[in-house]
Amino acid sequence: MSYQNIYQLFREQAAKYRGEPVFYSRENGVWVAENWEVFDSKVHDFACALSAMNFTSGASVAILAGNIKEWAVCDIGTIAANGVGVGLYPTSSPEQCAYIINHSDAEFVVVDTKAQLEKIVGIRSELLKAKAIIVVDETCADENRAIFSFNEFLKFGASVRNEILPHIQETALGANVENTAIMVYTSGTTGKPKGACLSHRYVLNSVESLRRTIPIFDTDVSFSYLPFCHVAERISGLYNRLYCGASVHFVDDLTKLGAYMLEVKPTVFASLPRFFEKIYARVISDCGSKDVDAQTVKDYFGGRIRLATSGGAPLPNHVAKFFADANLPILQAYGLTENICTAFNRADDFKFGTVGKPMPMCEIKTANDGEILLKSPMIFSGYHKDAVKTAEMFDANGWLLTGDLGKIDDDGFLTITGRKKEIIVLSNGKNVAPALLENLMKENHLVSQAFIYGDCKSYLVAIVTLNQIEAEVYARTRNIEFSNFAELTQKPEIQSFITEIVATTNARVSSSEAIKRFTILERDFQADFNEITPTMKLKRNVINANFSEIIESLYE
Repeated sequence: MSYQNIYQLFREQAAKYRGEPVFYSRENGVWVAENWEVFDSKVHDFACALSAMNFTSGASVAILAGNIKEWAVCDIGTIAANGVGVGLYPTSSPEQCAYIINHSDAEFVVVDTKAQLEKIVGIRSELLKAKAIIVVDETCADENRAIFSFNEFLKFGASVRNEILPHIQETALGANVENTAIMVYTSGTTGKPKGACLSHRYVLNSVESLRRTIPIFDTDVSFSYLPFCHVAERISGLYNRLYCGASVHFVDDLTKLGAYMLEVKPTVFASLPRFFEKIYARVISDCGSKDVDAQTVKDYFGGRIRLATSGGAPLPNHVAKFFADANLPILQAYGLTENICTAFNRADDFKFGTVGKPMPMCEIKTANDGEILLKSPMIFSGYHKDAVKTAEMFDANGWLLTGDLGKIDDDGFLTITGRKKEIIVLSNGKNVAPALLENLMKENHLVSQAFIYGDCKSYLVAIVTLNQIEAEVYARTRNIEFSNFAELTQKPEIQSFITEIVATTNARVSSSEAIKRFTILERDFQADFNEITPTMKLKRNVINANFSEIIESLYE
């Protein structure tokens, strides 16, 4: 690790590449570049503005925005001001935003659009420490309500530069490598997200590990469209690009990603399995065969692609083999918020169906029960305000307990075989805590149990069971005729009522966590069938097995 902290890395790269482009944004139908010199100036103006508004050292700035250049300015600017950058999913509900903003001790909230601003304004009375809101859309600013436009906030920072900047630079350059630089919220098993504290050490070692595994050069061109609030995009799509000096194109409209590829012609591309599956399907549809020459396949990515990576969920073997045959192996990787750089396939050393070998500086082994254990200098510092949950992540010998199950073959390749912890990972890489949705469903007295499923799927489904006594009372008071409980569960009136409960639940979570389809069982989960514990906790593996056909029917 050649840098003491992220700010030092940023300053050295800004000095090295001053006039070179760092970001490209889509403006009025064309790609507009922003160079390192402008980026450097904006970062320092943002930091000065925070400091002038009495930003508390170690406090956070919450960022609720899509992938835009302002995101990077706010993130690095916050670090320069000795703060912690915290990302919020753009799809987050107001309730989720309020929790993370308060839990992370955010003193400023940055939003990009009017819709996101309205979301924050609606919960502003609940925010404990937020001093101001900063909005990228200038038309939404209202300084009388401490809602500042992003550009005006930077101008204010520039106006106080002379007296504030020297102190900021001195403090930022001296920041301890163990200080928390960013905080990434990850789903907890109870539904309350946990704030993983990621230090300068974590970030710097991670980008160095990536550099040694999949070299990125300052001549490379890439896109950024996966959310920065997710650790993978934050580390790989932002910090790694800054570390290597590569330019980044921000995608403003996902529906135009294919067209943008033809315009920009990226040389490196990182995505989720679903994207590569769609490209595969398009090639087969257009060409009518799997026997396609390599350049034709690469042309779907713009023609210059030399490196493609995938993570977040398994890539189907037939898709992986197709691209490998076209001399474009999709390199699958494995990591988690608590240690993102864990395992990676290499272009010259990969194996289908695996997530590769351990990355530099990371040691991997499996426990007797198959759980994957890690040791590395890239491990997180702990969960914010939760020493108990932090301690639960390590064994007595200091190994990180991933909660994932796997096996390491004789060649050193790691294969993920299951999940020990109760977190669903959708096919788009989104982590979902099923217990949160299940508990929200059970807030209604008619619902006895709710089982949420969606691992490696594109959406969530639910199996719902009814409280027999409450359901029968509900039916009789509404003159719903039934001869037995099983018949009652399938009545249209009951189906409609559960539909309303699902809609109410969905309104309280992000759109990516929404339940798309459900079914009502004719009976409750039972301990006699080993589906629940004596304390009524769901045995997920058993329920998966017992109702596999029903679950699969919800995806037809």
